[in-house]
Amino acid sequence: MTAAPPTDASSAVGRRRRLARLGGVNGVISGIALDHRDSLRVLLARRGLALETSELRAVKLALARTLAPRATAIMLDEELGQAALQAGVIPASVGLIMPLEAQGYEAAGDGRVATLLPDFGPSDALRYGADACKLLVPYRADDEHSAAQQDELVRSTAAACHEVGLPLVVEPVVYRWSTESAATFGDVYTSLVVSATTRLQPLGVDLLKLPFPVLEGSSAGEVGAREACRAIAAACRGTPWVLLGAGVDMDTFVEQVRLAGSAGASGFLVGRGIWGPALAWDPREVERLAATVSGPAFERCREAAEMTARPLPAGGH
Repeated sequence: MTAAPPTDASSAVGRRRRLARLGGVNGVISGIALDHRDSLRVLLARRGLALETSELRAVKLALARTLAPRATAIMLDEELGQAALQAGVIPASVGLIMPLEAQGYEAAGDGRVATLLPDFGPSDALRYGADACKLLVPYRADDEHSAAQQDELVRSTAAACHEVGLPLVVEPVVYRWSTESAATFGDVYTSLVVSATTRLQPLGVDLLKLPFPVLEGSSAGEVGAREACRAIAAACRGTPWVLLGAGVDMDTFVEQVRLAGSAGASGFLVGRGIWGPALAWDPREVERLAATVSGPAFERCREAAEMTARPLPAGGH
């Protein structure tokens, strides 16, 4: 007897169960974002480290081996993360998120538009045992031309992920126009984050990875930051969300995790702010610094999230 194809309802249950894996036993996502590619090369170049692809893979292997066991989830790409994936250094209890966006952004007038990797999709992520896919989209809701293109990309990517039973994590990154002053951008930043969240949430997104809605150095203060966090939580309309790191210092990020968690965030996915201090040419030095510097910093973030964040819904419910 041929098995019946999965229904929309059963697919949704499966996605929720996979999504719940990202939060570990407590349902709070304490994640490492290690899917950087071009941005990793740029960061290393600024430190005078021009590494070959094989060396970059060795660096990611060292970071993943040391940091993944501390996390509930890890974001890892195929291109530079394949050594870590093949070596099996990510514990089975740690959820795996794999990116779908290509590096660089196509111009859409004065806007930016993401494109997908040409040779890696949701089915490939599934073969690696991924629990979710991720799509980063530069986003300006006040530029209808580029925003509409990004909306359609998110909608079609979510459908492709759902077709194979994988949830989609969407990361909108608002950006400053080349003609826009820092002060003007700061004035509209919160509204841009809220507007991006409002537009993207209904498009099939399973988890939103959002920037802290107040820029570092803002005069908003804690009261204003709390109000901004509540505004993006309302814009999520029940869709779970986590905080991204944006490379801020650890004291700042721990406070952001606390404020976002108090507003309903389900944790965080942090990248270079954690593993940046561990970058080195020698993978052995990478492991040493990851264990002694990055690891303790990550634990501070995890403790803050577990004290304040809203757990993900239990899988299947």
